[in-house]
Order: sequence, then structure tokens, then C-alpha cells
Amino acid sequence: MRSSGFQSTLKISICCLALFYLSKTSFGQTEFDSLKRNSNLDSSYQPSQKPTFITEFAEGKISGFVQPALYFDYNNIFDNDLFVTSEIPTQRLTDVNFNRFHFSANQSRLGFSFKFPKAGTNTTALIEGDFLSSAKGENTFFRLRHAYLTYGEFLVGQTWTNFGDVGAAPNTLDLEGPNSMPASRVAQVRWRHQITKKWNLLFALEEPKDDYTPLDSANTIKPGFPELVFKPKYTFKNGHWTNSFIYKPIIYSDKEYNFKKKLPSWGFTSSLSFKLSDKKLKGPFGLKKRVFNIFGIIGDGTQGSVNDFGGLGYEAYPKDNSTLETLLYYGGYLSYSFVYKKRWSSTFVYSYLHQEKPTITNQIFKQSSYIAANAVLALNKYFTFGSELLWGYKENHDNTSGSAFRILCIMRLLF
Repeated sequence: MRSSGFQSTLKISICCLALFYLSKTSFGQTEFDSLKRNSNLDSSYQPSQKPTFITEFAEGKISGFVQPALYFDYNNIFDNDLFVTSEIPTQRLTDVNFNRFHFSANQSRLGFSFKFPKAGTNTTALIEGDFLSSAKGENTFFRLRHAYLTYGEFLVGQTWTNFGDVGAAPNTLDLEGPNSMPASRVAQVRWRHQITKKWNLLFALEEPKDDYTPLDSANTIKPGFPELVFKPKYTFKNGHWTNSFIYKPIIYSDKEYNFKKKLPSWGFTSSLSFKLSDKKLKGPFGLKKRVFNIFGIIGDGTQGSVNDFGGLGYEAYPKDNSTLETLLYYGGYLSYSFVYKKRWSSTFVYSYLHQEKPTITNQIFKQSSYIAANAVLALNKYFTFGSELLWGYKENHDNTSGSAFRILCIMRLLF
């Protein structure tokens, strides 16, 4: 439908004011999630992509979903909504086992996207949020996820970090996703250029993190230099191969600010995603849209972007009373997804993450494993049901360990 000239101008003005305000705000790190599972499932049943409304200047689309979720945890689970393997307890506090039931709808999501056909150069904007404002508490305030605008080859605003590969994210129902995957949302300026039909190049300046453990009684210091991400992507007939490299300095001092020291930090990822032939497999199954993903990551001092490390202060750790040291980490995951008879889809994931031991302590994360297996039924192009089994294992450098098991069920109405 078309609005009057005044209504059209008012809607566009509100949108622009919101984007201006958000561009002036310092975006903090939010909880990570694995990107694809709560948007569109890997099946042919999807809501219409036609605009919800059209004005004189813009085409607007309202989208999102309502998603009640049911959780059953078998002992040692740590978070109501997110399955974070780095938070699994490694020391038994009691001989009594406690199971837990949790029911929530705070992952429900609402987004507004805009296209501006008369702008000449390709111009779009998007604002999206959900209600997962406090994963461990009872408050469910609206939380900003994405807020950005694009103009030609440039993007400015808050969205996924460019370190890693969102296209290789497995379609898990668990909002956290594989422990080794980079999936933070950060403010950024990004330039993407299609060099040839197969080669795509991306360069980004991202909001720097100060996700390290400071010296005794000192405060963390945000560096005066953005995180730099360089990301080439090669596309072939049945998939793509993506590599990304990130660099940033870590700046720190003591509690009296008597000195300023700098540590270089870096990270590298490589991912391969390819689709197998859509021809029916021999036998009774007839699977289609089969996708296989391989992802690897290694870095030194860039843990803040990685799912299970974000917010834990692992990018640098005290070595003595006046020195910090960065910690090497590595990991990766394998995933396999398929669609059965258009309405059924399943994803299987194994992910591993390892971190080296700091000098002064062994009571710190050493390694963890993450396993997810799910089945999702699309009743129609709007309504889906899904269930997932999750298992996690964590070991510290002091040789203590723990495991966790979760059953997750969701109902999702897309719009």
C-alpha cells in the first residue's frame, strides 16, 4: 500500500533519526549466536520477501519470528538459554544431581529493513533486535542486534564481525552455536568488492575490544586503533572457500597508569562450504540440499570474537606484576546439513576449541568439545517445529573436567 506524502516523510525521518542515533552510540558486545538458525531454515518453505509497505522514497519490510523454546538440562548446565561449553563446571560441588526445566520466548525477534530504489546507488538500511537481554536473569528488555546502512560497496553500523565466515555457520537451534566459531556483533566500516566473477575481497575496520585480564587492580584500556580484517572469498560451482585475517593491538597499564605497553594480536580462519549433488541418494531417504562445512581457526590474543571465549578476558593474561602475555588458541568444526522431502531438515555439528596455558595459573580453560544434532519440521512456509540434542565437554589445565547435556525444543512462527 502507499502512504500519504506526509506519512511517507514521517516514516523516513524516523528511520533516519534512529540510524543517526545508533551510529553515535558505542555498541557493546552482545551474546553471540550462530547466525543462521533463527532466520530461515534450509528448506524451500519461506515467507514472502515482498515489501510490507511502499512509500514515495522507500520499500520497507517487517520481518522476524515468535519463538517459544523449551529446555531440559541434565546436571552441570550453567546458562538458561545459551549452551556455552567454556562455562561448564569442572569441579563437582555436590554429589546430588540436579535436572532443570526452562521455558522461554525471549529469543523472539523483530526487524525492519529498507530499500531506497530512487537513490541511484544501491542503498539499504536494517534495524533488528530480540528480547534476549539477560540470558541468566528474568528481565527480557529489547536488545539491539543489527543496525546498519549500506551504500554501494560500503557498510556502516553494527552487524556480524567479518572475522570468520557467516556463510559456513551450521543451522543449529542452540543460539550460541559451535564453541570455535567467531560470531560477535560489532560496530564497523566495511568495504566489499567483487574483483572477478569468482573472487570477492573484503576489508573492514571494526570496534576494538579490551577483552583481557588486567594487572592487579588495574582497568582494561581500549586501544586507539581499530581491529583490521582482511577477507578474500573464492566462489566455485557448488560452494565457496573463505579465509579471514584479523589484527589488533592490546594496550594495557598498571593501576596508577605509570606506563603504557602494547601487545600485537592476530587471528586466522579458513572455511570451506560446499553443496553435494541434489540427485537423490540410492535407498529410501532421498536427501536434498546437502551441505558440508569445514572450518578452522587459530589465533593469539583475539579470543574476544570467538563464541565461547567472548567476555572471559582470555586475550591477554598477567605473566608477572607488570607484564601481560597473549594466549594462543586454535580449533574448528565440521557440520553436515540436509533437507528431506522439502519439509524436514537436520544438522549435525562437532566443534573443538583449545587454548594454551598461561604462565602463572593452571586453573583456566584448556579445551572443550561441542556436539549438536537436530531435526526440524516446516509445517508450512511460516510455522516450524524443531528439537535438538546438545552435549558439551570442558577440561582445564589443572586436569579437572566436566560435561553437560541438554534437550532443546522450539516452535517458530516466521513473518
